[in-house]
Amino acid sequence: MRVLSPLQTRSGQVAIDAFICVVSLITAYLLRLEGNVPAVVWQQVVGVAPVIVVVRAVVHWGSGIYRVVWRYVGVREAILFARSVAIVSAALLALRLFLPGHAWLWRVPISVIILEGLLTFLGMSGTRLLRRIIHERGGKPPMPQDGLVSTLLIGAGENALMIAKEARRHPALGVKVVGYLDDDPGKRGMDIHGARVLGAIDDLRRVAGQTGARQLIITSNAIAAARILEINGLARELRLDLRIVPGFFEVIDRGGQAEALREVRIEDLLSRDPVAPSMSLDALIGVYGGKRILVTGAGGSIGSELCRQLSMMRPGKLFLLERDENGLFEIHRELKARLGGTCVPVLADITDGKQLEKVFRDLQPEVVVHAAAFKHVPVMEKFPAASVRNNIFGTRTLVELADRHGCESFLLISTDKAVRPTSVMGATKRVAEMVVQVAARTSKTRFSCVRFGNVLGSRGSVVPIFRDQIRSGGPVTVTHPEATRYFMTIPEASNLVLQAATQGRHGEVFLLDMGRPVKIIDLARQMIQLSGTTEERVPIKLTGLRPGEKLFEELSTDEEILEPTELRKISRLKPQPVDADALGMTLERLKFLVNADEHDGIREVLRGLEIGYEAPHPSSATGDHPVVS
Repeated sequence: MRVLSPLQTRSGQVAIDAFICVVSLITAYLLRLEGNVPAVVWQQVVGVAPVIVVVRAVVHWGSGIYRVVWRYVGVREAILFARSVAIVSAALLALRLFLPGHAWLWRVPISVIILEGLLTFLGMSGTRLLRRIIHERGGKPPMPQDGLVSTLLIGAGENALMIAKEARRHPALGVKVVGYLDDDPGKRGMDIHGARVLGAIDDLRRVAGQTGARQLIITSNAIAAARILEINGLARELRLDLRIVPGFFEVIDRGGQAEALREVRIEDLLSRDPVAPSMSLDALIGVYGGKRILVTGAGGSIGSELCRQLSMMRPGKLFLLERDENGLFEIHRELKARLGGTCVPVLADITDGKQLEKVFRDLQPEVVVHAAAFKHVPVMEKFPAASVRNNIFGTRTLVELADRHGCESFLLISTDKAVRPTSVMGATKRVAEMVVQVAARTSKTRFSCVRFGNVLGSRGSVVPIFRDQIRSGGPVTVTHPEATRYFMTIPEASNLVLQAATQGRHGEVFLLDMGRPVKIIDLARQMIQLSGTTEERVPIKLTGLRPGEKLFEELSTDEEILEPTELRKISRLKPQPVDADALGMTLERLKFLVNADEHDGIREVLRGLEIGYEAPHPSSATGDHPVVS
């Protein structure tokens, strides 16, 4: 059984603080009177000491001093402690100034009050510093220095300081920080946790040679993609093991359990400036906590990530609706460990109205997040009836059920391909937005849509396909040298989606700030370089655009009015008028054509809608090329 020292228990710390108060008071009198303390003054000491001790203990407790974990103390905690000490000293000073002369017992000399407060602060701080030193050393002998990996840190900010501090505290990590590289001239030559800022990032080759470094860690999330590529290439040349600190959204995606350090990935080159969410986790818990939430497409890339993030928001129930049993099994197995019986799998198809009616009747969801959709553009060009059945009529069924069963809110996950669509998939998603907007006019349910571009690493998307092609030696197939797409990481997109949903009221379409579009050919080159090879070894092959594919994507049309919201990286489109009667008649025509599997007729009806849909001429390109979707 582990025995705790007095410093490690609250009652022990209170007792030690009381002792320090008494010693500080006596010392203050001795210093004030140069060691010659008359008997009458000792009477004052004996009279006021117990009161000061009790009052200080009460104030410290009320201020939260004894709730602070002092092994992690920082400036904020030190200020809290100083303020708590000053409150009692100020009270003593007030007594000294305003009490009449005959109340001599409580009229402590001003110099004694000041000295006592200062000594108390130093004494109490000293005991906590001692506790921190004991904790950090842990009574363990230091690991021999030759067992540590000499490491250079890129950046000398907060992340770097944390890594250096942990490396010193825990030698078992096997890291010895031998220096920092930072482009801030003001930090040059500074000593930080036993190592010095030895130069700028451009000095990597020289500094690595001087220090004998064997490992390199990128600690800053603000370094540009070109810079990371440059560092990656130089690290390979110098045979340095390169690692990077994960970004903010990667950490919250894993509930704070993300890898501390990992290899550099293409996501690090495409991610935008790291900005913390406008809504904190606590704020989102206030919205989603205790709710019965239904997520469709729960086994997909976006759907599963939405479920992961919702699982951290303390839902009353989280229903995972998915028609792919393998995808459903995987996400349920992952979340069951965190949520237990709160996480409920639902094997169902959104195109089966009777099945969905039973789902809503039995489960009674309060919030619906509709992520289920057919998304691959070239596939949907071959099967337009399936695209309409799933993306339009599946959405309409869910919308009607959400309205009929009194759901509080309904969110449709849309796509930038719904803007001036050139594909059946994009056209069906735009019609799905219109279905939601029409329903929002008369329903008590809060309907909204969120529109965004490509997410990095989703199944069947360009990044994993490129990765497989590079691994197999190429070629890496790119449709067109000028093709561009917007990209966002799945965790960030999902977090912004859940934030945007809190703003929905009347069928609004929200847009996520996707940053700058990226040329697909540049993405291919970056991935080739990141893998440590060259275009000579892994060539890039141009294949031509395929049916339905665009050269570039848009998030809104010129006619759509964009408005800011109170949330960062989220804008609102002012709803455009939709003729509900005309839409209803169009849907009836589409229903007939879908049942008849009339592909040309489906395209003709979609062209007739005022959504800017124009089917492109078929491309002669063939083969298994990346689906940038």
